Parts: sequence; C-alpha cells; structure tokens
Amino acid sequence: MNGKIICINSAIHRVLLENNTIIDTKTRGKLRNQNINPVVGDNVFVDINTNTIEKVEERKNYLERPLIANIDKLLIVMSSSIPSFSTYLIDKFLVIAYSNNIEPIIVVTKTDMISLKEKLEIKKFIKYYRKLNIKVYYNKEVRKIKKELKDSVIALCGQTGSGKSSLLNRIDASLHLKTGEVSVSLGRGKHTTRLVELLEVNGGLIADTPGFSSLDINIDKKEIKKFYPEFNLECKYKTCLHIKEDGCEVLNQVNKNKIPKWRHENYIKFMEEANK
Repeated sequence: MNGKIICINSAIHRVLLENNTIIDTKTRGKLRNQNINPVVGDNVFVDINTNTIEKVEERKNYLERPLIANIDKLLIVMSSSIPSFSTYLIDKFLVIAYSNNIEPIIVVTKTDMISLKEKLEIKKFIKYYRKLNIKVYYNKEVRKIKKELKDSVIALCGQTGSGKSSLLNRIDASLHLKTGEVSVSLGRGKHTTRLVELLEVNGGLIADTPGFSSLDINIDKKEIKKFYPEFNLECKYKTCLHIKEDGCEVLNQVNKNKIPKWRHENYIKFMEEANK
C-alpha cells in the first residue's frame, strides 16, 4: 500500500497510508544494501503484512536541513525582534526554495515587540518581497496561513526562537507544541523540537522541524542569479554575474534604486560563500 513517511525515530518509520491510517514500519534490508535512506516526506510502498517499506518513490525535491523530501511550500518564519529580522536569511531561504522548485512563503512574527519605527522599516522589506510576487503574512493572519496548508506538504524554516512552534499552535491549538525561551544575550532561542515530523493540519501536512540559523547554498555560483527574478535583465554580456562587470544592467538598476542595495548585497555574499 502507498503511503508517506511522517516521522522517523531511530529505526522506526511512521507512515501515513493512503487509507488515512498510520502505522509504524521498518525498512527492508535490500534498501539499506542499495544505500537508500528514507527521510520524512518520502512517498513509499509498504507491505502491510509485514509492516516493511519495500520501495521509496523518486523525490521531486530534497532538503538536507531540515532533512525532508517532497515539499510543496516553504514557510520562512522570520522574527522581527529577538532574533532580529534578517533579509540575508530570507534571501538565502528564497534561493534554496526556488532551486528546489518549492514555493516560498514568508511569515513575520513578534511585531508586537518592536517600535513603530522598526515596523515601518520592516514594512519596506515586505513591500519589496510582495513586489516579487512572494506571499508575506504576519503570524496573526492565521486564516490566510491555514488556506496555504490545504492539500500541501509544508516545511517550516527559520532561526531557533523565531516562533515556528508558536505559529503552529496558533494554526491548531490542539497540537500543544512546546515553545522555548529566547536568550537575550545570544539573540537566539533554545531548541524545542527534536524530530522532524509531518503533522496533519487543515487538510495538509506541515513539518515541525528543529530550528536553525543558517543553510548552505549547494548551487554553482553561476546559477545563483537565476533565483533572483529581478535580475532577469539584458546585460552587455550573457555571462554577466552582476558583480562589477561593464555594462551590467542589474548594477545599473541598483544605482537607480530600482533594485534595493540590500538585496544585491545579499546576492554578493552568497556569491562569495560559493567561492569557499
């Protein structure tokens, strides 16, 4: 019977079957011999007589951190207070989402903890992301966020302490997920989630994942520009990397403030990281 892995704890793989029942399974030795390591989100075929996973279907995408496969949407949970709002992290998550053919959605949390001046500054960023046709919600817009869950597999990404578990509790209070304190001195939270687990919420599956503050972009540096939609411009050279080349239309747009300087600076950082 077909199913989807919703949680892995040691050798036990919990599977949601197509008949909407959940069973605990183990993998067949032949999969281990073929070096096939199932992860949360994998679509699998289960022998329900022996409760063993016989086959892992081909993945449409795969993230190493959080370790999860076959994601439709990536909810980028970004705190506006502690930890502080970071366009650098948002842009990094956007590149990772686009490169894996995942729809990114930004959710801003903790706006009740910042000043009016800080709110106005964050609104400028939000306005620009929406201009790029990226959905941006505030964590209080629960009804709108719930609609995104329907018939979708969604992963949550964001810094530890950004409010991922709190957001899930807002979406479905029955989950009673543990939330953690945020260290003021370190500006980050304590890990409260131990396992990657897909939870059934509002007609979809949403992953409660261990928090993290960074991700590696495992993309060739020449490919990174493809995931900046506003960089799709006619430069003097087709091979232009939009760094300092003569006749670069992207740099021209940055100088005219049509592409924000912060957005291009984040791109340059990613290019530098790709060199290492």
